Amino acid sequence: MSAYTRQAMALLFDRTAKTYDALGVDFFGVFARELLDRVGLVPGERVLDVGCGRGAVLFPAAERVGEGGSVLGIDLSAEMIERTAKDIEDRGVNASVSLMDAQEPTLPDAAFDVVLASFVVFFLPDPVAGLRSWHRVLKPGGRAGVTTFGADDPRWASVREVFKPFVPPELAWTLAVRSGLFATVEAFGQAVESAGFTGVTSVERVCPVKFADPGHWITWSWSHGQRMFWELIPEDRLDAVRQSVLAELEPLREPDGSVVLAQTVRYTVAHRG
Repeated sequence: MSAYTRQAMALLFDRTAKTYDALGVDFFGVFARELLDRVGLVPGERVLDVGCGRGAVLFPAAERVGEGGSVLGIDLSAEMIERTAKDIEDRGVNASVSLMDAQEPTLPDAAFDVVLASFVVFFLPDPVAGLRSWHRVLKPGGRAGVTTFGADDPRWASVREVFKPFVPPELAWTLAVRSGLFATVEAFGQAVESAGFTGVTSVERVCPVKFADPGHWITWSWSHGQRMFWELIPEDRLDAVRQSVLAELEPLREPDGSVVLAQTVRYTVAHRG
């Protein structure tokens, strides 16, 4: 990913910040809670939340480490940082945020007990370099918790195909978050080990994510990284693509009219020796 594209990614998430994780879909919060359970935060720990977004991991992590601990959230999106900083102030929690690159955080060595990164690493230009940076900022004996996506829900394959013709070659990497080093538990585990971590364990879980109806999924998809694909579509084609997506989702409706995405998530925990 070029420096230009990294800046474009930051601006993309600036545009999602207002509605990110705020449209009645329990998505990021569900996976954040399980990640925290698996990492096993304890009171008093110092935590780095990489790619903190609107705080799905940051706020429950702050609760678990308590007043004796601390949580620093970093993100490349200035709008995410501004909004999350206001939420921190309003809630009065022991956390802070800073505008920073997840792959190259300007933080001291061995400064944290735990590094958390929920659905971030596949956005990095060099994921292994990012993992090395997170290893560096962990103290000896510290641990990292990372979530990535597993296999796609096969029932939604036709929806994904609607967007593919609009993705230019230079953005082909956006379609690869479940390939290469992210293709399998084993491949990602090897990548984590190559960054210096030990005791790497991963599990995959399938979680049903419910949307009130097909239109609800479309609205929600504009509120996070999926927005990138909508914005690649020429304005004069947007309505036609929207209708195509609705048509593909219609057969997936449940008896109550909702649609359900079976989201596979991989939870990886690793240690700095």
